[in-house]
Amino acid sequence: MLLRFTVANFASFRDEAELTLIAEKRHEDLAVRAVPRSRQWALPVAGVFGPNAAGKSNLSHALAFVRGAVLNSHQRWRPRAEIARRPFLLDPETVKQPSRFAVEFVAGGIRYDFGFVCDSKEFLEEWLYSYPEGRPRKVYERRAGSPIVFGPTLHGQKVQLERMLRPNSLFLSAAAANNHEQLLPVFDWFADDLRIAWEHNFEGRLRETRHYLEARESKAVLALLKYADLGVENVSFSDVKLLPEQAARIAELIRHLDSDADGVSPDGISAGMEVELSHVVGGREFKLPLELESSGTRTWLGIVGPIVSTLMGGCVLVIDELDARLHHHLSAQFIRLFQDPRTNPNGAQLLFNTHDAGLLGPEAVATLRRDQVWFSEKVDGATSLYPLMDYKVRSVENMEKRYLGGRYGGLPFFDEELLEIVASEVRAAGA
Repeated sequence: MLLRFTVANFASFRDEAELTLIAEKRHEDLAVRAVPRSRQWALPVAGVFGPNAAGKSNLSHALAFVRGAVLNSHQRWRPRAEIARRPFLLDPETVKQPSRFAVEFVAGGIRYDFGFVCDSKEFLEEWLYSYPEGRPRKVYERRAGSPIVFGPTLHGQKVQLERMLRPNSLFLSAAAANNHEQLLPVFDWFADDLRIAWEHNFEGRLRETRHYLEARESKAVLALLKYADLGVENVSFSDVKLLPEQAARIAELIRHLDSDADGVSPDGISAGMEVELSHVVGGREFKLPLELESSGTRTWLGIVGPIVSTLMGGCVLVIDELDARLHHHLSAQFIRLFQDPRTNPNGAQLLFNTHDAGLLGPEAVATLRRDQVWFSEKVDGATSLYPLMDYKVRSVENMEKRYLGGRYGGLPFFDEELLEIVASEVRAAGA
């Protein structure tokens, strides 16, 4: 369960920005989830709206950076490698300043506050607090150049872990790599419960869809494929086989590059997947390869597996550009899956960004409440993130109309004088 995320000096976020999924009030008709040992409720959905290049995607990129640092900094990052953060580059001062990230979440029924500060060379600060009884309890605090301060309830190997810690690795990452029992639930939340879908992990998401289609959950995935009205009746996957000698060479290379891959077998190596989708027309079945399908069909096929697993596991799914290749009505139904307690009984969460102002309209299938709507806009190249809650919004108000009318900001600005330049050039070329 994601509660809050804070980021500063990353990509277009020059100043600190915070997004919260804490509900303004309990929404009885939404799949809200109680925050342990509090009177608060976590929202199932939050959407960030704004124009192109306003920095909406950088929010998901920042979450992905935090997740990657937790999962990989100790075992996969090279000892002397720079930390691949992305400071705000449009100000010569911020390039030199550190970046800051903080995530508040619930794992294993306990609320946690985790975060770190880093520059390009090292982690300058790192902290973890837990709230087992509603009040913050220090698990550990780390500052560069000083010994780590451990809370009294953290047991197990600590001094040994601190000794092996590198400047460019997180303590949480090192602890999980060494199987620290108390910290594994925190690590596992980042590894398993925080899921990010964007363009470059499409193949992995497609494999997840395949997994569920070939497992007992296939009915749910097929139902969602058919529900999208794409004309798809079934999907089949097959591995593209390599020649035995090619597979053997690749297996040997993998074992050479990764000491933990001693058991890799040539039999498990393929050149990729072939995907065919079945369509029934006039009582006859036709199979088309995935590459001949529409971009919307490919997008939906690559996301239905993660949707099912997220809903089943009560996880967090972060979608970059929800409306990029999906029809407005399908995007709305996507949101509805998470809003509706019937399809989301486990309190899964969806965080997305979009240009689709229609999702704010009165006729939207999945009505977003005002505490679920956020806007992003740029001023002097820096992204600001702010909630619709900053504005007085009546329940009968048409949020789509008011947003498109500029009431809430977060819209592109079009300079008409620049069109005059275009018109002049076009006229001159035709003269």
